[in-house]
Amino acid sequence: MFLGDSLTEGVGSNRISHVAELAKQLRACGWAANVHEFRLRHIDALNGQVEFNIAGLMNVATEQQASDLWLWNFASEGQTIESDFEWVPLIRTLRPELVVIFRGSLESIIRPAMVADGGWPWWVPQSWRGYAAMDPRCYFSTTWWRNAKQTTVDALKQKARLKLLQSRPGKALMDPEKMASQLTELVTQLRSLDTRVLVLGLLPVDDERFPGSAKQFASVTARIKQIAEAQHVEFFDWSSRLNGDALFYRDGFHPNEAGAVALATILRERLCQESLT
Repeated sequence: MFLGDSLTEGVGSNRISHVAELAKQLRACGWAANVHEFRLRHIDALNGQVEFNIAGLMNVATEQQASDLWLWNFASEGQTIESDFEWVPLIRTLRPELVVIFRGSLESIIRPAMVADGGWPWWVPQSWRGYAAMDPRCYFSTTWWRNAKQTTVDALKQKARLKLLQSRPGKALMDPEKMASQLTELVTQLRSLDTRVLVLGLLPVDDERFPGSAKQFASVTARIKQIAEAQHVEFFDWSSRLNGDALFYRDGFHPNEAGAVALATILRERLCQESLT
C-alpha cells in the first residue's frame, strides 16, 4: 500500500506515477503470478448529489492466485499527511504486508507567507491566493490557443510569486514539527497492525522555481529519517539514486513519465533484492 500526495498519485489525466510503473515492471519481470493495481482517493460528494466519496481504478487480472501481488495506491493530490489517517481502518482490514509512506513534499514546499496569514497585496487576484494556485504548471496544452493562454498566465503567476517570496520570507504549508508529529503518529498506528512500514525521503526540488525549498527538503528528510529510526521502521533515501533534471516536469517538483519509471526501478530493485535475502 502506498500513502502520499500528487507525487505518488501522479498528475494529468493518466496519473502516471511510480506505483503504476512499478506494477508494469513487476509484471514484466514475473515477480508474482499476477500483479494487480488499485487506485483509491477521496473525492467531494458533489454537494450531496451522489452518495459516494471515493473514486478509483481497478487494474486487475481476470484470474487470481494465492501468490498474486496487490498494489494499493491511496495517494491523493492536494492532500496532506493528515488525510492518511482516514485510510487506517481500511488498511487494518486488508492487513497488507508492506505500507510505503512518501510524505513531506507537499507539506514542505516554501510558498509566499501570505498563504498562511492572508496578508495578500491588493493586486493579487483572489483566484491566485490558494496555497498551490501560483505554483508553476507541470506542462502546457498542445492546443495552440490553450497553450498561449496557459503560458501567459503562468508567466504572470511566476513573476508575482517570486516577487512575493522576495518581499517576505516564505513559509512551508505545514510546520515541520507538526508534520513530524503526524508522521510519528501514523507510523505508530501502522506498526500496531504488525505490518512492515517503509518511509521514503523527499525527492529533489528546483530551488530556482521554489526558492528555499531545497534546504527545507534536506532538513525534513533528515527529520523523517530520525522518526523512522526511532519508530524502528525502514527508511530509504531514494533521491540519492536519481540523476538528471529530465526526470521532472517543468515545475522541477513532480516526476514526469521518465521520472516515474526511474523511481519504480529504484523501488523494485530494493524490494526484489530484499526478497532474495
